[in-house]
Amino acid sequence: MTLYRKIQAVERVFKGLEKDVAAFKHVTRLECLVGCGKCCNKPDISASPLEFLPFAYHLYKRGLALEYLDRIKDHPNSNCIVLSPLLIPNKPGFCTEYPYRGLICRLFGFSAALNKYGNPELVTCKSIKETYPDAVEKAKSHIMEGKDTPIMRHYYFKLQSIDGDLCSKLMPINNAIEEALKIVLSYYAYRRPRSA
Repeated sequence: MTLYRKIQAVERVFKGLEKDVAAFKHVTRLECLVGCGKCCNKPDISASPLEFLPFAYHLYKRGLALEYLDRIKDHPNSNCIVLSPLLIPNKPGFCTEYPYRGLICRLFGFSAALNKYGNPELVTCKSIKETYPDAVEKAKSHIMEGKDTPIMRHYYFKLQSIDGDLCSKLMPINNAIEEALKIVLSYYAYRRPRSA
C-alpha cells in the first residue's frame, strides 16, 4: 500500500470514528467542559506515528513539515506541539490542528475500554464525571446495555490493519508526530511532484 493510500485509510477510520463519537455524545449528552483542556495538558500522552500521517501529509502539502520538525526539536516540554496555551477562537479547545489530532485525542472522554473481564467501561475524565454526573450514568447504562459505543480497542485494530508496524510503535506524542513527519518527508523526497 502506498503512503498516500495509508493516509487515506487512516482518514477513513477517523471519519467513521467521528460519526460514532457524535452519535454516542448525542445519545448520552456527554460533552467536554468549555475551556478545560486538562487532558491535553498531560505530558505523558502516547501515540503512534500512523495516526499522525494525515497531519504530517497536511504539513508537507502546506510546506510546513520541516518547520514543524524544528519546532519539535526546540519544544521545551513534553506537551503536544500543537497545543495552544489559550483557547482558540472558533475552534474546539486548545488544539491548533484539531482536524488532524491523534486517535487518543478523538477517543478519550467519549468511548469505552475493555476491562480485564472483556466488559466495556466508560473512559472519561474527572471533570466530566463531576460536572455531568447524570450524563455519565446515562453513558454507563448505555454501554452496559450493549448499545452502540465507540470501543477504543476496535479503532486501534482498524489502524493496526492499515500498518501493523507503524501502529504498534507507541511513543510520546511529539515523537509520534516527528516520526510521521520524517516518514512523509522521506517518502516524497524521492518522488516527482504529483497531486498525491
